Amino acid sequence: MTLTVCLRGIDGIVLASDSRGTFGDPRGVTAQNDTIKKVYLVRNFGILMAGGQQGNMIIEEAEREVESENINDVTRVMEKVREIGRRKYNEWFPTFPFMPIPGQNSQFVRPAMHLTIAGYHVENEEMEPKIYSMVSNFDFAPNLHDFGFALGGVVQYALYLLNRLYSTDMEVENLKHLAAYVVTETAEQDGKVGGPVQIGIIFPNAEALMLNNEDIDSIMVENAEKSEELKELFRQR
Repeated sequence: MTLTVCLRGIDGIVLASDSRGTFGDPRGVTAQNDTIKKVYLVRNFGILMAGGQQGNMIIEEAEREVESENINDVTRVMEKVREIGRRKYNEWFPTFPFMPIPGQNSQFVRPAMHLTIAGYHVENEEMEPKIYSMVSNFDFAPNLHDFGFALGGVVQYALYLLNRLYSTDMEVENLKHLAAYVVTETAEQDGKVGGPVQIGIIFPNAEALMLNNEDIDSIMVENAEKSEELKELFRQR
């Protein structure tokens, strides 16, 4: 399984995820792999993937087309990802329904995939941050997240934490820590989320970067210290 997190701030957008892939029916015996790439930076845009294993092929094709067509607007990138996702799923699973049909074997449906696309929309030379998401089971119909964040995968714990801790006026420096925190806290509660945390950042000046392992380790240490400080508040009388 997966947890993907996208947070909009006043000076950029932060994307994060775990690295765990879970194979098999979660109601029975499963296997895990903690090296799955889920955060992709395409030029100055970010794409998060949760679910179906075909997502990386869709994203890689979108990257090639975005580069070749010199696309510089996140809304057009979203449209490109949707176009490719729909085309590929219709090619790969032409006879599979989007969702289970009553009386039919529930295994014979199209694989569920959740994609998040984030970046800046350009209009009248102004840069506006936008976060879109789409789910394969709804034919990749796009959703615009105008409340500041988007989640994919195992979202229950992360949604609770973000409802309490997130604000649209936060800066990237704080959002990096918050995104990592909700991923690791979810991993503490649900074994389908885990492995190394991946973090990417998109800035309004058309720059995008992935944090390296050293930077992420530093964030983890600081988050652990803050958690201990929070515990101390409740130990005091």
